[in-house]
Amino acid sequence: MKLRAHWKAYLAGAVVVIALLAIGGPFVYTRWIAPEAAAPLSVGTGQAAAPTGELATAYTVGAGSEAGYRVGELLGGQRVDAVGRTPDVSGSARLDGTQVSAGEITVQLRTVTSDEGRRDNQFSGNIMDTARYPTAVFTLTRPVDLGPDFATGATATANATGTLTVKDQTREVTFPLTAVRDGADIDVSGSIPLTFTDFGIEPPSIGDFVKVDPTGQVEFLLTLTPTS
Repeated sequence: MKLRAHWKAYLAGAVVVIALLAIGGPFVYTRWIAPEAAAPLSVGTGQAAAPTGELATAYTVGAGSEAGYRVGELLGGQRVDAVGRTPDVSGSARLDGTQVSAGEITVQLRTVTSDEGRRDNQFSGNIMDTARYPTAVFTLTRPVDLGPDFATGATATANATGTLTVKDQTREVTFPLTAVRDGADIDVSGSIPLTFTDFGIEPPSIGDFVKVDPTGQVEFLLTLTPTS
């Protein structure tokens, strides 16, 4: 009888421990173990050099550029931001004075990584199928006026409108961007809001334990270098 009573006590204790881990584990992980989510990409993260020379008419995306995603996750009742990025960004832009008249940016999705390998496996596999859809492309469809003071070094904020193509789904998007001259270069940052199902993406979930928000953002920080 004593042995059975001890066995029941041990079993009850194990159930309590498992319950505490299920409830408290995510809290402990998100508060003290998981690395803090990277700050949003922004031209304000570094000191821009004073403008040099006249604005060029043609620019290409240069070294130091980044792009990726930011999306909210619910992990065992705890909110976290999932952030993935890649430096594999290419593209070009054309300026007519201080007006951006054309531009196209391509992001290589196969090299997007976060701070969690299992999340990256889901991103490249079930979620984005990067083997079949390796890139995301933004194409500017309306001119962006940066204002006359931009040429002399003022920071410009303006709305950009264009098409975003992800997984062969193309949608029109409008979002604010910020630009500043940095020596001969131009630094540009912005965040494009998107609803995943608009691009044929189903936000993953594991029961009530892990849920991904239905909306997220595509973040970018570009260094535009004159081509001529």
